[in-house]
Amino acid sequence: MPGEALLIGIATVAVVVAGFAAIAPGMASDRSAWTAGQRYRLRGIVSTSFNVTFESLLPVVLYPALGDDRKALVVSSALVFVYALIIITTRTRQAIQAGVIRVRWTQFIVVAGYASTTLFGLNALAFGSLTGYGLALLIQLSVAAISFYTLLASSV
Repeated sequence: MPGEALLIGIATVAVVVAGFAAIAPGMASDRSAWTAGQRYRLRGIVSTSFNVTFESLLPVVLYPALGDDRKALVVSSALVFVYALIIITTRTRQAIQAGVIRVRWTQFIVVAGYASTTLFGLNALAFGSLTGYGLALLIQLSVAAISFYTLLASSV
């Protein structure tokens, strides 16, 4: 599949980001005193990273079955759109329950989540391109990056 190396590269970076999540608890002086926001961010790093990993590999796996790279990207985009819509809705509800929805970093995360979800939907309906799919993955991965950075910044 054309672009296979790019997608596998994004999956690899996402796994590395998930691994970095192990650093954050080690930076905290007292992990038992973590706030709801810190726990929310740690979950966000790991779950988003693993989502991006599997979403990156989906078109590569579908390509042999469908025999067409554009069709593999359209089907993958549609499947990820539905899944991401469920996830971002759930994560937004969790942010409200954790009382962190009004915090600036949470707003960036929510906007990035909805932006990537929208791009997956547009890619399924109109673009059907590797560029659209890859950009949506990277925007989604920025959720983990923002979560990681703000978690570390609050731990020191």
